[in-house]
Amino acid sequence: MARIQLPPGDGPETTRALGLRPHFQAAVDQLERAVWKSQLDRRLHELVRMRVAKMNRCTVCMDWRNPTWCGDEALLAGVEQWDLTPGYTAAERVALEYAERFCADSAGITDELLDRLGEHFDSGAIVDLTLVVGKYLALGRFMQVLGLDQACALHFDGEGRLSQSV
Repeated sequence: MARIQLPPGDGPETTRALGLRPHFQAAVDQLERAVWKSQLDRRLHELVRMRVAKMNRCTVCMDWRNPTWCGDEALLAGVEQWDLTPGYTAAERVALEYAERFCADSAGITDELLDRLGEHFDSGAIVDLTLVVGKYLALGRFMQVLGLDQACALHFDGEGRLSQSV
């Protein structure tokens, strides 16, 4: 239930909240679409998304699955212990570490961690990863803090492409 007063309507609470500032609604829609088009490997994208969802404690995001995800549910369940859970590649482990540090202590991200990321990802992929993590962190916390996290809705066309968000 929303922690702020929302305009009446049948739409999702997140959409109604963003409707209070329409210029943000347009920006969020564009960001959602851009992140959906991320060039990160889809498995990596979903693992990182789940790590951020767990850090944000967004129940909807933790329950939701990307329609392109066909992976092992144990990998999603293990993202909180990426360093101990078997099955992740070295690239996934460093990306999950990066996502975790980004969410918990971004100022503490060291050159050494960026160097380890660089062993698996080129600069463009690191930018991609950083913006993907940032989007999930920002919008997940937006919804969680305002009590909107139970109203998250993503809509996909028949081919699994994002057609409408929040």
